[in-house]
Amino acid sequence: MTNSILAFAAPVQAESIPAWIWLLLVAAGIVATVTDVRHTRIPNWLTLPLLAAGLLYGFMHAGLPGLGHAALGAVAAGLVMVIGYIMFGGGAGDAKIMMAFGAWLGFDASIILMLAVTITGFVQALVVIISRGGLRDIPISLFHSLVTVRFATKQAMRGKFMGPAEAAESAEITSISPSRPRPQGWVPYAPAILVGTMVAWWYWTQHGALR
Repeated sequence: MTNSILAFAAPVQAESIPAWIWLLLVAAGIVATVTDVRHTRIPNWLTLPLLAAGLLYGFMHAGLPGLGHAALGAVAAGLVMVIGYIMFGGGAGDAKIMMAFGAWLGFDASIILMLAVTITGFVQALVVIISRGGLRDIPISLFHSLVTVRFATKQAMRGKFMGPAEAAESAEITSISPSRPRPQGWVPYAPAILVGTMVAWWYWTQHGALR
């Protein structure tokens, strides 16, 4: 039993992630970026088969320990965005594609992926804020984000969550596409996921797991 747990939790080494897996994820990120920018969604036909294939690959590659690595990777990569979706009305597609990427990468590489995507998303947000309103809007946006987090956290402690519908109602709605209204100021997150994946690939190849 102990050996099984150790095998389940053992780290994945850098050389165990072939380049074709990273290329697959980059290709998926490109498709997600196109669909997110054009239709404000990352479709299930992309995310769910990719997630299932990642779990299956882990199992076929290393049996139950491999499946465990894939599952842990999915959780590590997607947990932050799942929380964001539940509490703040973030994108479900963003969360699902991050989980799918994590299933292919395993736990250690997924931690790097999550950090890279988070940093890339923050930089993207700053660029968008500056391009739309200038440097003066950065403090305002940060303050608004802190207030939103504080409010959503209090609501969550009461068992209430700000899902997509509530998030849309709390902001002025702009129809970016006929079937997917989004709050004004909405920014697609798939480009940040794509760039963050490439950054994670570079870091993993150069340095491996975080020490």
